[in-house]
Amino acid sequence: MYQTGQRWSSRNEPDLGVGMIIEKQNKSFLLHFPDAEADRQYSNDQTSLVRRTLTPGDQLSFKDETFTVLEVEEIDGLIEYRISDDDDWLEESLIQFPRNDKNELDSILALSPARRMWFDLRRHTLEHQAANAASQVRGLMGLKAELLPHQIYLAHDIANRPQARALLCDEVGMGKTLEAGLILHQRLLNGLCKRALILTPTNLQHQWLVEMLRRFHQPFSLINDAVYEDFMDGDDNPFEQQPFVIAPIDWASQHPKAAQHMLDAEWDMVIVDEAHHLAWHPETPSIGYQVVARLAEKSESLLLLSATPEQTGEREHFSRLQLLDADRYHDFERYQAQQQAFKQAASLAEALLPITTQDDNAAEHDWPTTFGDYLEEVKAKEWFTNLTDSNPEQRAEAAKEAISWLIDRHGTGREMFRNTRAAVGGFPNRALHSYPLENNEFFASATHHVQPETDVQDGLWEKDPRWNWLKEFLECQADKVLVICHTADMAQWLNDQLTFAGFQSADFHEQMPLIHRDRAAAYFADEEGAQILVCSEIGSEGRNFQFSHHLVMYDLPEHPDLLEQRIGRLDRLGQREDVQIHVPYLANSVQERLFHWYHDALNAFCRTTGAGDKVEEAFRDSLYAYLHGQDDDATLLEEANVYHEALLKQMEEGRNRLLEMSSCRPERARELITQINDQAIHGLHNYIEDVTHAFNIHAECMNDNPEQSAWFIRPSTDMMLEALPGIEEEGKMLMLDRRQASQREDVAFATWEHPLITMLMDEVQGFDSGKLTSAILPIAALPEGTVLVESMFVIEATAHPRLKLAQSLPMTPMWQLSDSNGKFLHQQFTADKWAEKLKGVPNRVAEQWVAALRKNLIEVLQTHQLNAQDQARPIVQAAKSSYQHRCQSEIERLSELKTFNSAITEEDIERLETNMQEGLVRIDEHQIRLDAIRIILTTKPE
Repeated sequence: MYQTGQRWSSRNEPDLGVGMIIEKQNKSFLLHFPDAEADRQYSNDQTSLVRRTLTPGDQLSFKDETFTVLEVEEIDGLIEYRISDDDDWLEESLIQFPRNDKNELDSILALSPARRMWFDLRRHTLEHQAANAASQVRGLMGLKAELLPHQIYLAHDIANRPQARALLCDEVGMGKTLEAGLILHQRLLNGLCKRALILTPTNLQHQWLVEMLRRFHQPFSLINDAVYEDFMDGDDNPFEQQPFVIAPIDWASQHPKAAQHMLDAEWDMVIVDEAHHLAWHPETPSIGYQVVARLAEKSESLLLLSATPEQTGEREHFSRLQLLDADRYHDFERYQAQQQAFKQAASLAEALLPITTQDDNAAEHDWPTTFGDYLEEVKAKEWFTNLTDSNPEQRAEAAKEAISWLIDRHGTGREMFRNTRAAVGGFPNRALHSYPLENNEFFASATHHVQPETDVQDGLWEKDPRWNWLKEFLECQADKVLVICHTADMAQWLNDQLTFAGFQSADFHEQMPLIHRDRAAAYFADEEGAQILVCSEIGSEGRNFQFSHHLVMYDLPEHPDLLEQRIGRLDRLGQREDVQIHVPYLANSVQERLFHWYHDALNAFCRTTGAGDKVEEAFRDSLYAYLHGQDDDATLLEEANVYHEALLKQMEEGRNRLLEMSSCRPERARELITQINDQAIHGLHNYIEDVTHAFNIHAECMNDNPEQSAWFIRPSTDMMLEALPGIEEEGKMLMLDRRQASQREDVAFATWEHPLITMLMDEVQGFDSGKLTSAILPIAALPEGTVLVESMFVIEATAHPRLKLAQSLPMTPMWQLSDSNGKFLHQQFTADKWAEKLKGVPNRVAEQWVAALRKNLIEVLQTHQLNAQDQARPIVQAAKSSYQHRCQSEIERLSELKTFNSAITEEDIERLETNMQEGLVRIDEHQIRLDAIRIILTTKPE
């Protein structure tokens, strides 16, 4: 079906123009779009492309000459065009494809008229697509989770850079996975990323797979040791066949063939989780580091995630910054000097911070001395004078402006972002409840094994003292309780026993299909649902249950990070109660000693720690001996605690408040969240009703409040589409309320960015029959049989996504209404009010109208074409002014900051200037295209 040289366009990205297949593989092909200077990889089973051909009478260009197509033939899948009476033919791959490639009017009038509602649906679709394309928060609206200011600010900042390259260093539990997903999602929807690779530790690969699907509706392929050979098809590279891939980096590092396949594939974005494990040494960098370094050279965007980036030392931290920008971070000593300057700025920010909340008296400060080397730069600024104002509110505002100046001076363009629990605030307290239990002969092996049930037949698990304690504990509980254990077998056994004992319980483990896990989580979230959810370790990966505040750890994990992940399922922003942590353990067992290690040495139950790894590494041999009963020296816990507290003190003293402030500007974050809330579902309730009706999709409204709308969607037998993305055969609930949807795993959160909605909008645009519709207008004021004509023209400007042209000039619809003499009437009505007056016409009658009125319609619509050009002029001019103002403002801002901020280069400013000039040219080259026609005849009112 697909041949090199064929011309195709994308329904999903019409602004790319017409592309040509330049490369074919077994399961995919590469399209080049010359107008947008972009390439796209498509699989052979895609449904988003439209074949583009010319017909006799159309114009084409060849070697800067224009020719008229006289005849068309297809030979071996390629179209050839005769362009002269001398039998000169041109193959489609040789021609310059015209942007306005058809006589739209003739092609539309040749269609069989569709129902009248299609005209309105096309218009609404174009209007919504235009609003979404122009949105400053496009790509950030579809997250199925609460909108947290620090995540939204960070994602918006990084995603809008020409290259999204950053080190995300938020503390544990702050949502680095969601931040990376937001950045990826934003760039995907804005056309800046088509292929992405996520490298994770082996134990996190499934968490990423689930999070990308559940939170962003973005499916990834998991390629690891278990499936790598299955993806192989001859000599094909499995990494090239899949556009979105998750792979364990430790596996790839040990598998040279897989690593080479990974490096041979093209990636727009690479994300590396737990990046502090990329070990580096000047002479012998690890294989994992070398693989990421080569990927970093080839990929436009790179995100490195690490909660403890400097834990392995400043030199290794610098090596990871080199992955992000080797040109900027080429000299370690120069970097250290810059860090010292940044620390001075951070100390100044620390002095200013109390003033912003009026908690300190700025008048007592010697600000000229405090500002030191900065004094010459700021002494003439109004806010510097106001720092000593007698009015506390005036001083507070001046301090905020001073901090903002510092952030602009040192924060703009920085690659490192760090948000902390202390800076963000709003987290709950934790309370630990421990339950030492007397052991028995059945579980004597617990003395030697981390998991007490090891070497105990499951038929004897009911003899476990922890099981008896759990029953008694739950009998006294009225609140919801999350129970976490290590293995799926234990989770399943506990749930079966609890259910048999009369408790309302559900289980959740990796042996269940994802849809069953979602249902179990939803059952637990339901107020009338399960009181208890029993999870295996996978339950501590990526799922949030902050509606519960009781956590039972039936056993303890072997790593402090896993312990924190378990607690983090409840200890999250939005938790309104103190988190109650319950830990039963058997006396004289490994679990007892592990409990004391976590509690007495690390205090890990009652607070988060970013230094647990380092403490365990420092005491590795002693800890192993202690846990396995080989050494009961109590001084180990004391020494480890002293060492841990010293590490935390060192981290706190090195805490960079300016870095935290530059990682989230609260006021700007609130503005972005307001925009998201205003735009994410505006008008979507009515659109779902209209579009599902048009395509005969079963849609049942469960809540008709537009702000809390809910729809049950499932395929129907007479549906006009083959499949519905994200909707199973048995159906799915779509909820438009973010908070409600986020608390239920069995429903989808619907916004204008949901794959089902975007697909339906593309299908509306691709439904050619909808371009011609008809209607009758019952009216007494006009003679019966009066002809009225509605048209919809579209302003289109084609450009590379990096120019962000759509934010100023998206594909913009223009509605017109006239009588048969070309007298325009659309200024007397709104399009929606006019549509309410119309009634339907049988198809056979409509076809007769079109045939009888064809000649007159052509004349009327030529008048519409001229009027559309007049309508477009002020729209295009406003877009041009807006685009130039937006670009020029950013150029001027960076030019000013460049004087003091070494992160901003002359190349950055030149790139912006080049983009601005190119964008203005593209706006001038806009096209006006006829999109749809509706023919109306008046009748007498009934």
